[in-house]
Amino acid sequence: MSLTDSISQAIATMEGWYKAGSIAQRNNNPGNLRSWGSVPIVDGYAKFPTADAGWTALHRQVDLNISRGLSLNEFFAGKPGVYAGYSPSADNNNPRGYAVYVASRVGLDPSIPLNSISGESPPNPKKPRPRRRNRG
Repeated sequence: MSLTDSISQAIATMEGWYKAGSIAQRNNNPGNLRSWGSVPIVDGYAKFPTADAGWTALHRQVDLNISRGLSLNEFFAGKPGVYAGYSPSADNNNPRGYAVYVASRVGLDPSIPLNSISGESPPNPKKPRPRRRNRG
């Protein structure tokens, strides 16, 4: 899995994409992007025509932030003169907590520039834990 895919999956999980009936699902917007070009806004977030369109937009945003040389801390909190932030504290978010969550899911230090990571996949991606079966 690429770095873009790994970060996008972690963001989608944080944004509730995998929870039935969430705003992310209702709006086909796994990243809960606030706006995206001419895409209509519903419940404060862009509403994409399909889930594929929402995933494409999220991947593009992640790729853009990687190319900006942002760390995960800067990705979510912002970097003055470069990027306002994906989840800025001005919107009553916890950007540090968001960065730590994504970093733990992807297996990265949240303070290193994302464009300094070489290769297709993160150095130590967190693998999902197998579910325990009930015995009884």
